[in-house]
Amino acid sequence: MLAYTMRLRGLAWLVLPLLLLSGCASDNTRSDTWIDFSQIKDDEVMVLGKISIIPAVIGQDLKQETDTFEPFADERALLWLSAVAGETGERLGLLADWDDAFYFAVPRQTMRLLDLERSFEEDDELVYIPLPLPEIMKFLIRADDKAIYIGNLRLYIDEFDQIVALEVVDEYEAAQKAFQRRFGTTIRPRVSLLAPEFYFH
Repeated sequence: MLAYTMRLRGLAWLVLPLLLLSGCASDNTRSDTWIDFSQIKDDEVMVLGKISIIPAVIGQDLKQETDTFEPFADERALLWLSAVAGETGERLGLLADWDDAFYFAVPRQTMRLLDLERSFEEDDELVYIPLPLPEIMKFLIRADDKAIYIGNLRLYIDEFDQIVALEVVDEYEAAQKAFQRRFGTTIRPRVSLLAPEFYFH
């Protein structure tokens, strides 16, 4: 497990300098706290989507042991992205709630979803557990994009809390309505669903 320290910078950004046990890393994490589309910079694009999970074990199946256990309860998902054209190797971490829409600003470049981690609090510290993806995912960003919808990344988890399968579900109609309620109707997100990286070769 990797332990990290957290500091808050403003109301819109949650910056997490990641402190590995072996030293510091330069990666930053962003939280989905956007309240105004004007916060997006000229060289960025708004990415909206969702990440959800279907566990192999659910609490109601374990009533003989406990009535309160729910896998992945009180946890969040950390999505690690990198720009396809980037040469620095820097990663961007996006911290999202399971099963809730997220809204992030990322560089206006085609992006790769490299990996996932589970995030939760333990002894007043944020702790992260790797949740490896079976394959790298990718979504395309055009030079004129203002906002894109990448779909609902649905993960199927086995009894060992590992991803055994995934799918990208297109829920654009509901996502667009939620986007318009939050940011208005001036901008219409373009659909650019996540897909396995090898699809683009």
